[in-house]
Amino acid sequence: MWMLMVNLIYSIPSLLLYFITAIVIRKNWKKLKSSFFIWYLYDFAMNCLTMIFTFITLKTASATCQTCLLAPFYRTIQDTVISQFLYSMMYHMSYTQYCTTAVISVNRLSIILNHYTFEKLWLRFSIIPMFVICFAPFTVNFPIFSSNCTWGSREDKTFVLFCDVPSTRLYNPLIIFQVACIICSIVCNFISFLVVIKSTTEIKKRLESNFIVLISITTVVQLAGTVITIILNGNSNTSIYKVVHTYVLPFISDGFTIMHPWLLVVLSKPVRHLIRRDIFKFESASVEPHNSGATWQQPQYQHNQQHIQQNISRLTISKY
Repeated sequence: MWMLMVNLIYSIPSLLLYFITAIVIRKNWKKLKSSFFIWYLYDFAMNCLTMIFTFITLKTASATCQTCLLAPFYRTIQDTVISQFLYSMMYHMSYTQYCTTAVISVNRLSIILNHYTFEKLWLRFSIIPMFVICFAPFTVNFPIFSSNCTWGSREDKTFVLFCDVPSTRLYNPLIIFQVACIICSIVCNFISFLVVIKSTTEIKKRLESNFIVLISITTVVQLAGTVITIILNGNSNTSIYKVVHTYVLPFISDGFTIMHPWLLVVLSKPVRHLIRRDIFKFESASVEPHNSGATWQQPQYQHNQQHIQQNISRLTISKY
């Protein structure tokens, strides 16, 4: 029960802020329109689903005793497709979160290298990778839907979900995928940082460099999640598996899902101003249009792009 109370203390304000940022972005879309915010809203939707599934499968279950008010609910869905679906979502959303972070890292790098070209492509075709990210994990987790999923009892008499699919069958491909996404994110973020560091102040502003910091912090948290997954995979039949799965994994999952709005508010001045204006009515905010690809004049873009290409050339030469 104490874990559930702790979770509610930080989850409720975080979820509220998440909805506030999403509402502000949608309300001021003409000013904030960019591929980054498209992916932010997509990430918002996926993270809300993650919170719902985690809350039902892990947090509420671990706080519900065999005679508690919610006990009949877990007994009702015993050995049903609902239990299979909930168990599948624990792995499904991990694939979704890691892949989304990797794609956003690629997005940031491509925008830095050639904003004028890639921003248009991302705005037009982002729906394709979004669709793949959302549904592709079902192809990996399909064995769960032919397995027997039951709600067992922990030592403290609370509920826990088990499926008779071998844990290695689910964790091994997940670990490989997580490592691949982490490597992709680290490489893209590292190159992005190098280019931004070498750029002028004006170019840094146009390249939305603060968003690179946001996605880099997310990558660090995901790296911690990968380590946790590896630990679980190597200790699936030991007591450490139950401890980490019950008491550590939910907090790591929360780190993925609820830190984004806080990071966005801290790192994005336009978003802070719009929240103060639209939500709290503290001040009138005059925000410069954020979709810089639409606001740059072509000569200015070419001038800035030359600076970026020169910086990339210097980085390449310095390596040798």
